[in-house]
Amino acid sequence: MDLDPRTNVVAFQLNNSADGIAIGRAPTVAEDGVRQAWEGVRRADGAAPESVVALHSEWEPTPTDMAFIEATFPDAAVTFNFGRPDPGGWEEAFTAAQARMAEAAPHPADVGQHGQGDGNEPPTHSGSEGELLPVLWSGSSSRAGLLEAVPHWPVAAGRLHLALAVVAPTPRGTIGMYHVTHHQLGGQSFNELMAEACENLAAGLRVDSRETDDGLLLSLSGTLVAAAVCLPGFYRRLSELTNADRLVVGLPCPDEVYVAAADSPMAAVIHQAVHESEYPATELVPSVLSIAGDDIEVLSERE
Repeated sequence: MDLDPRTNVVAFQLNNSADGIAIGRAPTVAEDGVRQAWEGVRRADGAAPESVVALHSEWEPTPTDMAFIEATFPDAAVTFNFGRPDPGGWEEAFTAAQARMAEAAPHPADVGQHGQGDGNEPPTHSGSEGELLPVLWSGSSSRAGLLEAVPHWPVAAGRLHLALAVVAPTPRGTIGMYHVTHHQLGGQSFNELMAEACENLAAGLRVDSRETDDGLLLSLSGTLVAAAVCLPGFYRRLSELTNADRLVVGLPCPDEVYVAAADSPMAAVIHQAVHESEYPATELVPSVLSIAGDDIEVLSERE
């Protein structure tokens, strides 16, 4: 991790490999910083653009860089930590970023081991700098290969997986996220961290109901709410509300969940909502689940 915020660090994840992370650097204020970082990686490692499945930039890519990313790595997921300020606000932004970097700096052994961002805050607590949450992965996701790098629980006969992520708001009001790797876990108990993450998710969870001519439709809202399907008590509470033994659950994106009784006409509405989802699937592929007790089954996924 570079503690000089004037240098932008860009991590390129290659070929869904846990070890395939290439690091490039460029001046933060450069309009084509991501391109410069990639050129450095390409020359040093001989990496091919089609091998890039994700990239993480310390600073938000510029419009010029976003055009480059979309043209060069059209299928890559893009994340960043710090929003770009107005042209006259760089010094203030650098000062604030440097303070956050210093507070979030991990133990030296952790540096360079994370595919979602090189050297972020250790995943040991919740607070103003980030909150530990569970995150749901699809086994058929283009990024499923990255699961080797993160501790996780299999769900739905291995077609879904529950992992951990630290999320925090960026200066631009968006949500930044990075995943907890085996290396970052260290000697901590994955089960205990997952229990903490589930408590955090449950604390911010909201369930709304809408009665229609075709039956009751429930919706859940919150950050990374899709993982709520794995919370203790999810089935009991939602089955009581729908008065159904089997639920149909739609996950059109990580932050939306729709629930209806399996024998309700609203089940077809949920299937349609997932099929028409425009979410650019990364970890989670929009999908429809069937849940009865502890049994979770993937009924369909958006192609």
